[in-house]
Amino acid sequence: MAGEESALPGVGDAAERLRRLQHLGVRRGRAGLTPPPAAPSPRPRSAAAPASGSSPGLAGRVGAEELITPAGPCLVATVAYPLEELRGDWGLGTTRAVAGAAVAACSRDPRLADFDFRGAAFLDTETSGLAGGAGTFAFMVGIGMFEGESYVVRQLFMRSPAEERALLHALSGLLARCSGLVTFNGRSFDAPLLNTRYALQRQPSPLADLPHLDLLPAARQRWRLRLPSCALGALEQEILGFQRSQQDVPGWLIPSIYQEYARSLAQPRPEVIDDMARVFYHNREDIVTMVPLAAILCAPFAESGAWRPEASLPAADWLSIGRCYEELDWQEASERAYRRALEAALPAELRGLALRRLGWLLKRQERRAEAVAVWHDWISSVPGPDATPYEELAKHHEWQEVDLAAARKWTLWGLHTARQLPPGPAREETLSSLQHRLDRLERKMQA
Repeated sequence: MAGEESALPGVGDAAERLRRLQHLGVRRGRAGLTPPPAAPSPRPRSAAAPASGSSPGLAGRVGAEELITPAGPCLVATVAYPLEELRGDWGLGTTRAVAGAAVAACSRDPRLADFDFRGAAFLDTETSGLAGGAGTFAFMVGIGMFEGESYVVRQLFMRSPAEERALLHALSGLLARCSGLVTFNGRSFDAPLLNTRYALQRQPSPLADLPHLDLLPAARQRWRLRLPSCALGALEQEILGFQRSQQDVPGWLIPSIYQEYARSLAQPRPEVIDDMARVFYHNREDIVTMVPLAAILCAPFAESGAWRPEASLPAADWLSIGRCYEELDWQEASERAYRRALEAALPAELRGLALRRLGWLLKRQERRAEAVAVWHDWISSVPGPDATPYEELAKHHEWQEVDLAAARKWTLWGLHTARQLPPGPAREETLSSLQHRLDRLERKMQA
């Protein structure tokens, strides 16, 4: 409809992109795909019969019903999962037992010390664009909450921008029941976008006062050393071992799918409805995936670092966990994690990083003999031009052993090693520091 096109800038471009993708072989619609499962009970009761212009085809396809709010109608789809449902080896109910202290330690945010997953809302949005800004709106907001012995996902959906006030009003009602918020990149994207939409609609935002746990920063700190991507879909496969069905749709395509749906709302075509059903599936799986990921990320911080995971934990993860413990000043737990990382085979770069962190940790504790052993291990087991262990040994012999000849020897070895660094500021700074140390040592030896 012309009215819908004017409300959705760039719709023509979106439709053209979809046609080009289809020409290139991207499949759309139901051909060859298994339809999404029907939404089980419980579902919200309709407040009234569907208004004219609504899309019973989509509602029936995703198990949604019309929700009448004081601000107008929108759709809501509800699916309840048993707490025993697994994502990988983790049941959804496991997250309910995570203590607030572990959440605060995992996020490095002491304000989350009382966080309780049992009353939290897991939130994810699907938007009209990926860049954010005042021109971007959330056409779907999914909320997952623990209710009794189930994990219930509700997806609020506006069929056109005219229903935005209703969607935001319904979202406020859901979040009013929650004591906290869990997102994946929500602090940077979802929450600011929703706050902007509430402001534009002259409604107070329910997100402002909710304690907010964003899982993305913790996921990056935990897994970036061994995974090329910490996107939610990548973690779902690599960490949980869970593979979505062919019903899923790439996130970058979702804005175009919604624009196509809104443009054809008066006469929705079956393939457009099928595409929107896949968006519902994508959003719902994102909200379910966040639950076990939250438990996995918080597990190492239970009982002040006394966590004992399975022996098969990758060595790179032990290194990442050790750095987290070090930031929390959990020195004993940090040392234990670094040593576990070093027991396994690590790439040279990561082994050097583990030895660097362990050596500095021991040095800060005045355990100098153990630190010296670590620096010797570093020199003998990690090839490369890093002069750090030579410089640390030179410092130790100059100031602790007062053996200037040994300090000079290690400084000369450090200079020889640092000359292999690639040209650049780091090389010049390292050479200058070592040369300054050598000059000082030689002056002291002459004196």
